[in-house]
Amino acid sequence: MENNKENFNIVLFIILLSILMFIYKPLIIEAIIHNSLDFQWSPSKLVANGVNHYQYMLDGNREKIIGSQFGEYLHGTYILYYPLTLLSWYHAKIAWLIVNIILVILIPYLICKKYLLDTYKTLLIIFFFAACNVTKVNLIIGQYSLFIMFFLCLPFLYKSKLTLILSGISYFKYSIGYVLFLNYLVTKNIKKIIFSFIPVLIGIIIYSFVTNTNIFLTFFQPIELAIQSQLTDHQGQSIMPKNIFLFSIFEFLNLNNFKYKSFLFIALSVLINFLIIIKIQKIKDDLLNLSCLCLSCLIFFPHYPHDYILILPLLIHSIKNFKFFYSKINFFLSVYFLNFFRIIDIYTPKIFKNIFYLSEFFINYLNILLLLLILVMNILKFEKFK
Repeated sequence: MENNKENFNIVLFIILLSILMFIYKPLIIEAIIHNSLDFQWSPSKLVANGVNHYQYMLDGNREKIIGSQFGEYLHGTYILYYPLTLLSWYHAKIAWLIVNIILVILIPYLICKKYLLDTYKTLLIIFFFAACNVTKVNLIIGQYSLFIMFFLCLPFLYKSKLTLILSGISYFKYSIGYVLFLNYLVTKNIKKIIFSFIPVLIGIIIYSFVTNTNIFLTFFQPIELAIQSQLTDHQGQSIMPKNIFLFSIFEFLNLNNFKYKSFLFIALSVLINFLIIIKIQKIKDDLLNLSCLCLSCLIFFPHYPHDYILILPLLIHSIKNFKFFYSKINFFLSVYFLNFFRIIDIYTPKIFKNIFYLSEFFINYLNILLLLLILVMNILKFEKFK
């Protein structure tokens, strides 16, 4: 019986791998030849050459910046990327794609292994995650989200001082990593907070030394650059970010003369998320805790669609506990967000434009409310059965 199971898993692995190879061939060509425009190689190249890329871009320069490499991540990002700057743009894209493909397999594998899913379910989860639209977009555009997600999940997979320190690398993309910091803050564990900030501090120190910049001058430059590139228009007026979050509804308030309206609404949203994380932190099921933390990240901070890879822990939790009704709901909604929601966002307004006055904003915002509903359902479910 055991041998039959093992043989079945081997055959399943070969079949799924063959399908993935067929799917990934055009994806790899697209990523290497035509895209990877989010891959932060050009800002990192400036840093490797001793240039403060934040100041370079704050001064309005983009001559040496490729594509949508806005350069607003924390300092440590551009230190970690240093080995890739030793390669040409073409070969660096290949190397970064390989790293991301490894992470596509490694992240679901480690989560499934930690939370004791069998080989059959693990193979199917890895296959679905690798083949879903959100993951493929990450690979094509050369995004940083998979890398950050790995370090966000790390303290939920292994308990040690080293993983605690390494988890701080998730702060480099603060739009995601901030939820882990808030989670540590809720526990009131000073050791966790200090240890997790070690990568951030090392990154700032090395960046300041390499670029010969005053450490206090460069400390807030990532935020300054993010505000300039994402939260203001060409006239310098404050705008709400294009990527939808819970407070995007306030975009319709007439606050054109309020210089920092977008920054204020994001700060208020994060504050509300802190209160939500107080509830999440009480969940003793670590996998559900991680799932809800990732959901809150997507709801309360502006995110582009590629960041919806953060739905993965919820998918795994739903499969692990599929016998429960609430898990069946989590499963179908996880599949929707990982594979179909962008199709709905883009094409629904076009199909029904002559029947309903639907906009892409409206559909996007409904998706955020749907995520909020899932989060509340899972928190209430835990409180009911604890």
